[in-house]
Amino acid sequence: MNRASFIERVIPLSFSLLLFSSLPLSADETLIAAGEQQALVCKACHQVEPNGVTAIGPPLWGLAERNIASAEGFQYSEALKQHQGQWDAAKLDAFLASPSEFAPGTKMVFPGVKDPGARAAIIAWLATKNPTPPDWITESAGDPVKSPGEGILAPGENMALVASACSACHSLHLVTQQGLSKERWDELLTWMVEEQGMDELAPDDREAILVYLSTYYGM
Repeated sequence: MNRASFIERVIPLSFSLLLFSSLPLSADETLIAAGEQQALVCKACHQVEPNGVTAIGPPLWGLAERNIASAEGFQYSEALKQHQGQWDAAKLDAFLASPSEFAPGTKMVFPGVKDPGARAAIIAWLATKNPTPPDWITESAGDPVKSPGEGILAPGENMALVASACSACHSLHLVTQQGLSKERWDELLTWMVEEQGMDELAPDDREAILVYLSTYYGM
């Protein structure tokens, strides 16, 4: 496993930031690194590379260079089509905070990112996913960035991975209310992929998620 994957899957975000602070990174680079960790929730439904295509949601590459609700091949809700112009940091911050409040009736079921610092990090990372990265810096760019799931899920190895995978579609509080065996959690993940449109997880990620869920929210 390479160093980036190790940080992404094993080390909670707070420790990741501590590690990055020992390297010669600028403030912007540190924010972008934190954003990449937080953006696991985005990657559950969106492709982010230059050749990305529509998956559950539209591709995110080149977001700054197209109008809102204009990616070819995706059927946007009328609610999102009502927003004119291009994405900028302020619009993204409002959308990520609560898609349903930004565009009531949107098809996006994601409940939103409540932590302002986490939104700032995601937006800084999204800026890098453009041929010419825009200067997307929000007022919360200097705020602490909470680890995904912090304060909701039980602290433990792969908490951030579980938080990112699960919060793409529903509240993490729903996860904490379950008490399933590893086999039942596995069946639930299969159902999410086959019936709910969730992207198939990499085998190592799936196993890590199952171990965490059955350890902290098992029977």
